[in-house]
Order: sequence, then structure tokens, then C-alpha cells
Amino acid sequence: MEKAFKLMVDEQLCLVQPSLSMATEVFDVLDKNRDHLRTFLDFVDSTKSSEDESAYIKMKLDGYMKGTDRLFFIAFDDEIIGSIDLHFMSLSDQCAEIGYWVSSTHCGKNIATKAVRAVCDVAFLEMKLNRLTIVADINNVASNRVAEKSGFQKEGTFRQAKKLYDEFTDLNTYALLKNEFIKG
Repeated sequence: MEKAFKLMVDEQLCLVQPSLSMATEVFDVLDKNRDHLRTFLDFVDSTKSSEDESAYIKMKLDGYMKGTDRLFFIAFDDEIIGSIDLHFMSLSDQCAEIGYWVSSTHCGKNIATKAVRAVCDVAFLEMKLNRLTIVADINNVASNRVAEKSGFQKEGTFRQAKKLYDEFTDLNTYALLKNEFIKG
């Protein structure tokens, strides 16, 4: 990871531009955190190998070239501990949704909030987006807290909006506008 492009967030935390060479490292983090992540993220079960992770990275890099996605890995002390991305991106509408996950050993340390704020900075100032959203399961207390601490405003709850492991779940939707971010 030494040659990777890094966006420093603070002395220990950075966002890393993904490359295919990172697939095994990212898969290992995900694999060690399956129980922690599986509760709210359905992709965990379908990611069974570093080849699956490599295919995901390729898809996201292709999306980056098309202007529909932007992926970063979250690194703490030069060790990948999670992922954050912009997806459902529309450059014409200047909007995107943010998704993220962090290893269980790094939860509760303000890392996800700092990563979200750094991605907001990239999205609003570099990419010239106007609106960002975060969607979180109503039972995912930590993710809802990250959205709120990052300055996003709750816009509503979509009832039974996602089927996760044969159960319908409600999702909170949060949004942050560029002018709100710049003022904050």
C-alpha cells in the first residue's frame, strides 16, 4: 500500500485509492468481520474469496471511469480497516449515496465519521456534487449516529424498503447539501 494514493484525514487515518493488488488485504478484513458486518450488509455472504473482492474493485474502478462510483479504502496506521464509497452517483444531477463499513476493532473511535466527512469534502469540493445521502437500517444505531454526527439531516424512513435475509427492514434516509457542508 506504500505506493497507493492516499488522502490523509488525520495523522493515523487516510482514504486510499483502490487497486486490484489490495483485494486480498480487503477480503481478509471483511472475512474476519463477517459476523459484525453481516447484520446489516447483504454483500458479505456473497464475498467468498479475494477473487470476489477483486471483481468488486474492478466494478468500482469501471464505475469511477463512467462517473457512477468512487471507492476508497479506509486505512488506520497504514492498515486497511474498512471501505467507503460514493454510489448511485449522477453527475448530471450532482448527487450520490455514501456507503461505508469499518472493522469491529475500529468501531466507536470516530473513524467512520471522519471518513464520511473526508468523502463529503471530495464530493462537494472536487467533484462539484450538490447532494449526498446516507441510507441506514433503523436498527443500525452506529451508522445512524455517523450520519447525524457528519451533519446529515434525517429526511425520513422508508418502511420495509430492503429485504435482508428474508426479512423486510426499514431504512432511514439522511441528506447533506453542499451549502450546508461548506457552512459547517
